[in-house]
Amino acid sequence: MPILITPRPSNECEFTEWSIRDSERSQLVSALAYLYIQQEENALRVISELEPKKRPPKGRIVDNVIAKLAGPKQIDLDLLHNGTPKEKDQAKNRTRTAIWHRDGLLFQHLSWIVARRAAPQAYMTSPHVRQADKGFDGFIIEFDETHSRLERIILCEDKASEDPRPLITKSVWKEISEIRRGDRDDEILADLTTLLKGVPDLDNEAKEEVVDAIFWENVRQFRVSVATSEDHRSADGFDHILRGFETIAPGPITSRMGGVIAFGNVRQGLENLAKEVAEKVREIAKLEDPSIVR
Repeated sequence: MPILITPRPSNECEFTEWSIRDSERSQLVSALAYLYIQQEENALRVISELEPKKRPPKGRIVDNVIAKLAGPKQIDLDLLHNGTPKEKDQAKNRTRTAIWHRDGLLFQHLSWIVARRAAPQAYMTSPHVRQADKGFDGFIIEFDETHSRLERIILCEDKASEDPRPLITKSVWKEISEIRRGDRDDEILADLTTLLKGVPDLDNEAKEEVVDAIFWENVRQFRVSVATSEDHRSADGFDHILRGFETIAPGPITSRMGGVIAFGNVRQGLENLAKEVAEKVREIAKLEDPSIVR
């Protein structure tokens, strides 16, 4: 596993700290690259240290992915240096937003890999394709060994931030509260229904039971994951970032999961990772189709 997952003490949730293993960073980069080009099975094969299958990327997916991983557009970077004062201000805002979107999407992919390794038999939504998708970042559903009874439904939220605590208290806690009040039921059910279509050997009646189960407090759980910078580490680690989790989502501690990965500087760390993933995407494209030059 290219990401080390270390349990940490917490009164709020089942809390883990994540770190990228330097010796297996290339494995992580490869898995992320396959996820970005919509080859989930190849990503899983890489994580499992198996040889990926040959599947040429479709259409213009490589160009689209590389553009997303680049973040700011070159025209805005040029305007930052050569534009009028007004153009510079506008370009600065667009550049900052593009970086947020790039980093958020990249962390969703990284968090998906952690979730997949933690629950290999579960069914989960794939990472978002659009950078600015709203709402929760994914679902994980787990059945018992006989595949006849739903064990739990986990709603996931992933955030990458230089200042995560305000983002958690003002955004994530708000979303969890809305879900517990039922304000987002239509959105959740739509996403859950789509996920269930990919579960084999599940008849319509069983699917309806899973959908109904989302309203059961003992089945519905929450997972909040954060990418941030090392300067947010306190004497007790990063547990303080998720303070208040139990109050917002009461229930047994097993119903709440939290994870943090810290970079020396979160923006620089994710930018470096994005560049590596983009280069790997180019490499995959050239291997699959030598005529491709990018």
